Amino acid sequence: MVDETNNLLHLPQELQNTYCPPLDTALFSAIISDFDLTDPASLEQLKDTLDALKVSAEEQQDLPFDPSGTGGLASAEVVQNDGTTSRNDTNGSREDTDITSLQSDLSSVWIGSDDSRKIGAGNYIISSEGLPSLTGLTAEEKSIYLTEMFPSVTQYTIKHTLTKCDYDVDRSMDVLLNLSFFDSQPTVDEDTIVSIPKGIEGFVSPNTNGKRKGKNKRARAKNSPTLANNENLMAPSGAKSPTNKWDAAREDLDFIHSRTSSILQKETVTSTYHKNHASCAKTIENLATSHAPTKASEDAVTVSQVAELTQDFPSIPATTLEGLLIITGNSVSAANELARAMVFRPVPQLSDIIRINAPAPILDEDETPKRSQITTPRITSTYGAAQNMADVHFAAGSTAFSQASSAYRRSKSDRLMGGAAAYYASVGRDHLERAKREASAAADAFVNLQSMADVLDLHGVGVQDAVRIANSRVSQWWEGLGDVKYTVGGIAGRSYKIITGAGRHSRDGTSRLGPAVGKMLAREGWKVEVSEGVLTVTGKRRTK
Repeated sequence: MVDETNNLLHLPQELQNTYCPPLDTALFSAIISDFDLTDPASLEQLKDTLDALKVSAEEQQDLPFDPSGTGGLASAEVVQNDGTTSRNDTNGSREDTDITSLQSDLSSVWIGSDDSRKIGAGNYIISSEGLPSLTGLTAEEKSIYLTEMFPSVTQYTIKHTLTKCDYDVDRSMDVLLNLSFFDSQPTVDEDTIVSIPKGIEGFVSPNTNGKRKGKNKRARAKNSPTLANNENLMAPSGAKSPTNKWDAAREDLDFIHSRTSSILQKETVTSTYHKNHASCAKTIENLATSHAPTKASEDAVTVSQVAELTQDFPSIPATTLEGLLIITGNSVSAANELARAMVFRPVPQLSDIIRINAPAPILDEDETPKRSQITTPRITSTYGAAQNMADVHFAAGSTAFSQASSAYRRSKSDRLMGGAAAYYASVGRDHLERAKREASAAADAFVNLQSMADVLDLHGVGVQDAVRIANSRVSQWWEGLGDVKYTVGGIAGRSYKIITGAGRHSRDGTSRLGPAVGKMLAREGWKVEVSEGVLTVTGKRRTK
């Protein structure tokens, strides 16, 4: 009896030594707890179960590592010449949901829908549905496929991206989408004034608060997967909710009164705010103008404070800045904050900028469309407005590219989202083009603030804008001389100075504007005298 009891006590340990490994100890303990070891029939059934699991575990240990996670699916499927896929598994035939075949939805819309595009330059197989199947492609064929999809990206970048992504086409597409977005942004050199989003900040909205699960997930699943139903799904997860006008008005009044409470009463600020149609900028300007002196003050302290504010806000008149100092009790920091709010222009909502418009109705043959007046895009003239519009379009472009990436990922399960991805990518490119124009307009306006008739100050602008502005302004100066420039000694003593700076504030302490502008002027045939931080144009060389 004692021996039998000892055998029962040591039996679990003996079974564990027999089956572990390859079985996991936790799995073995869970299985053995379901059987009665004192019953011979139950013990025999337990051994049969453990033997089957042991054989299966040993077979899995002998298999090579599969990084795709498909469980050997690639080796079990055979790609036919007609593009169909057959599998020799025990689960029966399933619909082909190969991840790579769905990727071509985006590329077919991105590149074009011409019949000539149905067969690419690579050797990938075209299925019966007209979609390329990338199963079994070599690295060179995947590179050719991505080159057709991203013609603006260099061949080296595509091959390098494929190598980093372990030749995974899906991951490579996500990386190349980001690279194509960054390549379309203007380059910024030196201490440029126009701000351009860099790195991950170019894709993340400043008001992002993290992802939130949708509350109407079950209701959305019942709807048909049309583009209109998915429009809300494509909205950014951190989209800002509409602000309450009463709360916004209270915040504006608190902001103004907290900086002018020593001089102005709250009732005065409130009445002025409502008279200016609840505009914070106009209210500050009205209060500053009404308290501004008719003549500039001669007090040394006031003059120094106004000069300090003028450096930050050169577009605001000195008398208005002095009025800001008066209503803030000569507080330079408070006046600076009010002046910044006065020149700020509210940013329009991205939902008003990015929208899907319905196509125009098809007219009958007897109807002729009325010609609409062609309007040219408005070019802002002030630096602050141009900079704000450039930032708005850069943010809209980033949002559109983020929506394109999200739509592309959804196209793996919903083929209609491929069209949405192509649309948002087109919208993003349009906004980047507008942002470039507004950035150039901001650079022009900024140079105008610090330049004179015969002196061009290029401090604070990038190399590309500096070269463009210098070429245009030198030509305008030369044409403004009239016929005097053709007479002997007519332009003696006349010159056009271009201030580029010595580059002391650059990263390595060397000037980049000077060499770039100087090379351009020499290439265009101008006579240039180079000195430290200044280029002097004295005329134009005669061509032989």
